[in-house]
Amino acid sequence: MEQHHENVVSNIDIGIRFYESIVDNDGYVPFHWHSSIELICVLEGTLILKFEGRKHIIQQNEFVVFSSGVVHDVTNTSNHALVLQIPIKFMENYFPNADRLHFYTDQQKRKPEYQIIINRLIALNRINQKGDEGYLFDMGMILLNVLKSLILNFTDEKSPIESKMSGLKEILIYINSHYNEKIRVAELAQHYGYNASYLSRLFKEQTGITLIEYIYEVRLSNLYGDLIDTEIPIGQLFEKHGLFNRRTTREMCKKMFGRLPRKIREESRK
Repeated sequence: MEQHHENVVSNIDIGIRFYESIVDNDGYVPFHWHSSIELICVLEGTLILKFEGRKHIIQQNEFVVFSSGVVHDVTNTSNHALVLQIPIKFMENYFPNADRLHFYTDQQKRKPEYQIIINRLIALNRINQKGDEGYLFDMGMILLNVLKSLILNFTDEKSPIESKMSGLKEILIYINSHYNEKIRVAELAQHYGYNASYLSRLFKEQTGITLIEYIYEVRLSNLYGDLIDTEIPIGQLFEKHGLFNRRTTREMCKKMFGRLPRKIREESRK
């Protein structure tokens, strides 16, 4: 469980994690979750995220907030983003039951507070990079203003911890760890005490994709890394990552990355 429940390690002395992320390649991070509030603000490029049964596309000058414990994945093009992670223990100093807050940003982009938060994150990054004397005081003031605005303007009464997704976490962990093996939905369902049809419906309802699609996404994300980082023949990489149906592999690769494996490798060599 700990391998997929990402614990936040603070890199700022006031007790939060904040960093600027610049990514040059397409990529995919399989489903995982945090015991923190995570805010991702896209400055350039696009992120596609799936959580709470829906796909969310976050583009330039937009942000998304993940509530504590919410299972999510990330598909990205090349991008430039700011990432803020606030541990629940930090938040509880200012707001009780912070682990039960449910954040949402859909249909909220026209709120004045939405752009204010983006501007404050950019200021937070600028102050952090400069590191002038007493900069932690300035960062702390901006952070608390961001946190206050998020709670007052971007939360509702729903509790994500009570969602049915919590019962699927062990299945996600198994898939992420055994993605390159033959995985049959019926056997997976039986092992974890589900009816196969019910598990398929539940997984699609909670993640927005089917079990088979998710298995292929994990396999293809690992294939992608080897395509750009190694010289291993593509056919051998298919077998290494459990991609035995080559037709489906090519179709899913085109859907996920917009191009076929050979093209991905060719472009990475330029």
